[in-house]
Amino acid sequence: MSLTSPPPPDARPEPAAPSPRRLFAIAVFAAVLGLGITLSFGYADHDPRPHDVRIAVAAAPAVRAEVAAGLGRAAPGGFEIVSPPGADAATQGVRSQSTAAALIVPSSGPVTIVTAGAEGVLQQQALTAVLTAAARSMHREAKPLDVAPLASGDRSGLSSFVFGLGLLIPSVLGGVGLFLLGMRLRLWWRVAAATLFALLAACGGVLAMDTVLGGLTGAGGALIGIGFLGALSFVLFVAAVQAVVGLPGTALAAIAFIFIGNAISGGSVPVGFLPDGFRQIAPWLPNNAIILGVRDVVYFNGHHLGHPLLVLGLWPAAALGVLAAVDLLHLSERRHRPHHAHEIYRTPAVVHVGRRLGFSR
Repeated sequence: MSLTSPPPPDARPEPAAPSPRRLFAIAVFAAVLGLGITLSFGYADHDPRPHDVRIAVAAAPAVRAEVAAGLGRAAPGGFEIVSPPGADAATQGVRSQSTAAALIVPSSGPVTIVTAGAEGVLQQQALTAVLTAAARSMHREAKPLDVAPLASGDRSGLSSFVFGLGLLIPSVLGGVGLFLLGMRLRLWWRVAAATLFALLAACGGVLAMDTVLGGLTGAGGALIGIGFLGALSFVLFVAAVQAVVGLPGTALAAIAFIFIGNAISGGSVPVGFLPDGFRQIAPWLPNNAIILGVRDVVYFNGHHLGHPLLVLGLWPAAALGVLAAVDLLHLSERRHRPHHAHEIYRTPAVVHVGRRLGFSR
């Protein structure tokens, strides 16, 4: 017979003593995130140098060959020299963004260095410096010509980068909230909320950068469209990876868009000045597409929106395709368990697939 009396009916076991291990784990995780961001931005931005940057040289063949040789010695592989029919064609090439700069060398007098400030202050300064050096080697005076100067409210040329950043950060953070509040609902409710967010974020960004600050002016409607597609690209991708692997999928989106995409967006360092690897993938990320699209509609009359719009259309389309596939998986699960809809919706797709393949219960 036991000599101990049974515990009273309402007695509950005492909870385990709190452990500080999770606090230290979060501290380590946050430090690793900081290291990752520093490495990504540092690798992209620490040593910008040109790679196959196109420069038009309107000059006599012998002079053009001399300039090409000099640029080749100064920065091997840095520049691609093109031969325009004349000075007007060289200037138009910079205005149409087919070349990054132009050097016009008449038979006598000063040479003209043609650049576009809207393409970025760093690029303009770097190209002006090398072309000024080329003019000095010919003992000629150089005069600058900016065919797309920055607006008075955007003297640093970073307004397009700030506009994109104002879409990116809320998209990732908001995606977490949409997941937590909507994970027990069918996926299309999250898509609807994400679409509303994207529209509001774009309107807010244009209100801030155009009406309030005057950094991006003259193309409000086009900016709202680009901002909407950009925010939609971000937030739907977040929703798609969350639907597949759950809340940890947010980290994948953060790596793609914040750690990498933001570092190589072209806002602080031109894409042509990025290192190998980053330079190749940058044009296919929405971060860079937003900046190119914004600059194009504000400064270049929207003549080269094809590629940015293609990128900003592909990302939401791919995300919607993933979400549609996961939704079909949910519907299939509901046919087998019609009374567990909320549990089915909140379960990541990889878990559903694992159960069907017998990897998990």
